[in-house]
Amino acid sequence: MKNFITIIILISLIKNPLIGQQIDSNPDTVADFSQTLSHFLNKIGLLNRHQIKNSKIEVWKNDSFLRGANVHPYKHFSPFSMREPITKKDLVELKKLGANLVVANYPGVFTYFPPYQIDSLNLKNLDEIVLLTEKLDFYLIISFRCGPGKSLFTFFDKNREDELIFHDSLAQEKYIEMCRFITERYKDKRHLIGINFILEPHGDDPVILNPIEDTTYFSFVDRLILEVRKVDNEIPIIVQPQSWAYPDKFIWMKNFDDDKIIYSFDMYFPHSFTNEKNDSVYPGYFYDRDSLVYVDSIYLEKFLKPVIEFKEKYNVPIFVNEYGGIRFKKGMVNYIKDLHKIFIRNGFHFAYYVWRSEWGETDGNTFDEYNFEKGNEKTIDSDKENNHNELLNELKTIWKMKR
Repeated sequence: MKNFITIIILISLIKNPLIGQQIDSNPDTVADFSQTLSHFLNKIGLLNRHQIKNSKIEVWKNDSFLRGANVHPYKHFSPFSMREPITKKDLVELKKLGANLVVANYPGVFTYFPPYQIDSLNLKNLDEIVLLTEKLDFYLIISFRCGPGKSLFTFFDKNREDELIFHDSLAQEKYIEMCRFITERYKDKRHLIGINFILEPHGDDPVILNPIEDTTYFSFVDRLILEVRKVDNEIPIIVQPQSWAYPDKFIWMKNFDDDKIIYSFDMYFPHSFTNEKNDSVYPGYFYDRDSLVYVDSIYLEKFLKPVIEFKEKYNVPIFVNEYGGIRFKKGMVNYIKDLHKIFIRNGFHFAYYVWRSEWGETDGNTFDEYNFEKGNEKTIDSDKENNHNELLNELKTIWKMKR
C-alpha cells in the first residue's frame, strides 16, 4: 500500500506543469530524475535489476553485496581430466544456500597455442554457464584462467609453464581479440556484471623467462581496456595485480583512467596454511616474506592494509576473486570466519573457491581439498549431514545475511 501511494505521488509530480517544464528544459535533470526513479522502482520490485540500463556498475557500489562462489566447467577439471560438467542442479543448490554470485572460473575461448583460434568446446561451456546463471537469476562474473599465450599449465605446482603472453606480441593481439569477442558476444546479458580477463597474472614470477615489470603489465592492461571499451562502455572490467593477484601488491597497483574498473585480489595467505599439506594451524606462526609472524585476524587485516588504503584513497570497488584453502587444515573454519568479517567490515565483494569442483595435477591425481561441501575432516563421511558441516554452514550464514 505504501509503495502504491508513493507511485501516485511520483506520477502527480511528473504531471505538475512547473516540474515538467523544468525537467524538459534541463537534460541533466532528466538524467538525474530517471536514475532516481529507476532506483526506486527497482527497490520495490517493479523493475528487474537486469533491465536497468546502467545498473552493471551500480551493483558494485553496494558494499559487500556480491557474495558467492567460483565454479569450473567440470567437477573434475584440469588439462588431463575434464569430466562431469557442472549442471543446473549444482547451481540450484548453490542458490538455495543463499549465494547471489557465480564466478565462471573458466578457460579462455581461444587456444593458448598458435594460431590462437576459437576453442569450440570452451566456448560451448561458457555459453552454457551464461545461460544457466541467467535463468537462475544469478549475477555472473567471467574469470579467464587461460587464453593466447597463457595456458592452464601456468597454474600447476609441478612442471609449471610461463605466461608467454607478456613476451609475444602476436599472443597479446590475439588475447585482446579474444576479450573483444567475448565482450561483444555477451554485452546484452544484463546479469553479467564483470569480466576478469586475466586471472592471477604472474609474469613477474617466471619459471624460465625474464620477469615482467609492473609497468609492462599495466601497459598491456591499458591496451586491453581501450579495446574492450570500443565494444562495450558499460561492462565492469576486473583487474588484478601481478604476483598471483596477492593483496600486498596493491602498494604498487595502478588506478586506471576508467570509472568502471573493479580492483581485485585473491586471498591465499598464509600460503603455507591455505595451500600446503603440512601440520600448520591457524592462528599460528607463519612467514610473511622473510619475517616469522603470528597470524591471526588482526594480522590478516594488517596484511590487507594496502587494499584497504587503495579503496579508501580512490573510492573504488574491491572484489576478492578467490579465497579458501585446504578444507581439513586445523583452524580453517576460524580462518574463513575471520576473512568474512574483514571482507564485510571493509566493503569487499567476494567469491569462495571452489563450488563442486576438483583440480587435477600433472600426475593424474585429482584432489578435493578446496571443496568445502565435503566438510572439514580429511576423511569424508558420506553419511554425515551437511548441517554438521561447519565450513558449509559458515558460507550459508554469510550468503544469507541481510544486506
